[in-house]
Amino acid sequence: MSAMYPYFLVVHLCCAIIFLGFVFTDVVLLSLVRKKLGDEFANRMFVVISARGTKIMPLCLLLLVLTGGAMFGFYFNSDVGYFATNLQRLLLLKIILALLIVIMVIISLSCKFLHKPNPVGKIIHPVALCLGFLIVLLAKFAFYGW
Repeated sequence: MSAMYPYFLVVHLCCAIIFLGFVFTDVVLLSLVRKKLGDEFANRMFVVISARGTKIMPLCLLLLVLTGGAMFGFYFNSDVGYFATNLQRLLLLKIILALLIVIMVIISLSCKFLHKPNPVGKIIHPVALCLGFLIVLLAKFAFYGW
């Protein structure tokens, strides 16, 4: 199984880049388009981008969760312990933050498929961007910092 770790890591990192790039585009870039070119143009642009995004992002997030779960076993098990090192504690915090994003996505997708109002629709992308940024920092600190 340890031979698979580099493949899990590459897929995980690629999906994280795609996911955070999409959210960054929505939160930072499209808000600038909205300010400069108006709501009508920004809304049309968002419809085009989100049509592709709603097809790619669930698969991307699923791969993120699956590869993250596969890598979880390398750092948390009966041989190496569960909360023995700073690495494990930081990775656990990273996992908790990632699960918050997953929960918000599940709520959003459920509301979309059930044709219900989305309670997290206005905040999901800014919150996911902030949490994603914290997750990246935690990963860096876990492996190269504390």
